[in-house]
Amino acid sequence: MNSDLISFETTVKQLETDFDKLREDISSKLNACSDCIKLAKQLCDQAREIKTVLETKLVNATEEEKEWKNIKVKLATTSIQGRIILDVGGEKFITCVETLTREKNTFFTALFSSQWQLERDPNDGSVFIDRNGKIFTYILEYLRANTVPDKVMKDEILCKNLFIEGEYFRLKGLLDILTDTLFPNGTLLKLEQKKKL
Repeated sequence: MNSDLISFETTVKQLETDFDKLREDISSKLNACSDCIKLAKQLCDQAREIKTVLETKLVNATEEEKEWKNIKVKLATTSIQGRIILDVGGEKFITCVETLTREKNTFFTALFSSQWQLERDPNDGSVFIDRNGKIFTYILEYLRANTVPDKVMKDEILCKNLFIEGEYFRLKGLLDILTDTLFPNGTLLKLEQKKKL
């Protein structure tokens, strides 16, 4: 009987030890779960703050985009119509604003937009542009006919000068035409240079 009692006490102590270990494990896991819940709440709060900041930035970006669109519309809207005299590098050219503003988003659409007040020569009312007047002849011819004369296309130096002026006046169509001539097949190399390579 004594041995049964000792065996029973040993079993109870083992149960108590197992129970204490199980309680510690459960307590540890509950603490870990509690920490996970706290971390999830912090992440949720941070996500809410980020969402608020992003919404504010989106509203600001939308407002800025509207302002830029308004500026772009003003720049694209010509406030001057009809005939105009240009003094380009000392040479006078008579044309119309519609011809000069045929291509959008160029020097001329900005120049004749309602954004700028034009300074005119008090004697003849011309608008001075400090660029090469001889090359401007071809710029104006391009704007009128949407083409470049063959004699210009065959003259490499004239083509390069016209390209520089086309960049200044931001005439994309002209630059596209000249790029095909100056850089055939999208390269700086001439055919004989390609063969040497």
